Amino acid sequence: MIQQNETTGIFSGHNGLLIFYRHQKAIPERARMVIAHGLGEHSGRYAHVIERITKMGISVWAIDHRGHGKSEGNRGHIQSFDEYVFDLKQMVTIAQKDMPEEMRFFLLGHSMGGCMALFFAQTCPKMINGIIASSPGLRPAMKVPAIKGTIGKLMSSIWPKLSFDNELNSSHLSHDASVVEAYDADPLVHRKVTARWFTQFMAAMGMTFQDAQKIQIPILMQVAGDDRLVDPLASKDFFDRVSSKDKTLRLYEGFFHEIYNEVDQSRQKALNDLEHWLISRIAR
Repeated sequence: MIQQNETTGIFSGHNGLLIFYRHQKAIPERARMVIAHGLGEHSGRYAHVIERITKMGISVWAIDHRGHGKSEGNRGHIQSFDEYVFDLKQMVTIAQKDMPEEMRFFLLGHSMGGCMALFFAQTCPKMINGIIASSPGLRPAMKVPAIKGTIGKLMSSIWPKLSFDNELNSSHLSHDASVVEAYDADPLVHRKVTARWFTQFMAAMGMTFQDAQKIQIPILMQVAGDDRLVDPLASKDFFDRVSSKDKTLRLYEGFFHEIYNEVDQSRQKALNDLEHWLISRIAR
């Protein structure tokens, strides 16, 4: 759904694919942010998060990753994780156009987008002033069977676009049944991943986790305590190794994966923590 004060745009991503994004401008504007969504979903599912953030005076740009939502590309496919990073860097560059030097810029990523955001903070730290990782994908909740990993690597080489179901159980996204129903009925949500996506993202998770100490900018990690999709213990281990002196971990016991889409009281707690963290960093 397009909000009344929302605009949309398209830019040329890696290899010329057209990448869709949403933009909501805050008036007055105190800071800016880019949001990176998770696997199989799209930026439109963050309307309530964007509305909350813009009310704080933070303008938001939310990207649809290649192969997702309204962006071009085979559903759930990449040749290289670098394609995601290239597109995200383009989005950040667009969002920073004509931005005052003293204005702060934040990057928020959820799940797969959380892994992207953390990797971005490790490789392009001078482009952002702070990072928020919501239920970041740093390790699958369930260990990948050895045979599946071996087949995935083989197919990634000989048939990289071989597509299969992502095996995401939508009932593990949120305790709010209406959220799960809306997800299942959303025509812009897809359940596809390819063999190359599998090997590239598994490698990216490992590489990002290994380089946790490279993060030196302010960071907020919001972790679902009962996450059935990604491993919350990996997030806590990652957090302990982050080098930043300004780092905050919020662990939400009993929450499912989508902390901003949990049942109302829980959702508000996660959004309140996000708001308080952002306000304190803008005021500095």
